[in-house]
Amino acid sequence: MNRAIAYGDCNTEGLKGECFPLWPQIVCESEALELTNCGHTMSTTRELLEYNRAFPASQYAVAFVQYGLVDSWLTFRGAPYVLYYPDFPLRKLARKLVKKLKKLARVWQLQKRLGAVEQVPLSEYVDNLHQVIVSAPKTRFILVATAPNLDEPRNPRIKVYNEALARIAESHDNVMYVDVYEDIWAHRDLTLMEDGTHLTAAGHERIAAKIISVLKQG
Repeated sequence: MNRAIAYGDCNTEGLKGECFPLWPQIVCESEALELTNCGHTMSTTRELLEYNRAFPASQYAVAFVQYGLVDSWLTFRGAPYVLYYPDFPLRKLARKLVKKLKKLARVWQLQKRLGAVEQVPLSEYVDNLHQVIVSAPKTRFILVATAPNLDEPRNPRIKVYNEALARIAESHDNVMYVDVYEDIWAHRDLTLMEDGTHLTAAGHERIAAKIISVLKQG
């Protein structure tokens, strides 16, 4: 059986306690692929680089990649960032301190005073993805669009990051892009949880169906 790996954020990992199949599982069962799921909540393409060191894409026939939700999140210029993977006690402590700092930053309106920037700037986002793709020229990469958010001011930035994914796919023979944004948004009452971010069972099923369709075309 061919092996596949999924890299991504909370909508790749799934929420704790979820009792329904996630899109990576649905796709891999459909395509007879043995799945390693490296989804990690709150993670970005910075964590992707670390996961690719621990679980190299080059060792898998197919690599699914879904990042952009946190990468495109706005924070204040110069805000510190602490990796979620690999994790250890000092990093956990550092993240708690950063979380407190960001709460104070909202009170102090640091985004207005210092300027607002994406958590992972678009140029770095593209470069991180490129590094992983070129490290595994024989692996088939499936770049999955970030789903829209019910917090609508976030969506223009999500779209920009999705457009970057599409351009990356156009420039590599072993990369395919799966656009799930419009379908998820059109059925948002069914596909997104009340928190506005996480996918429901129907959301995972729709994304899986889109990916399976693209795989069969390719």
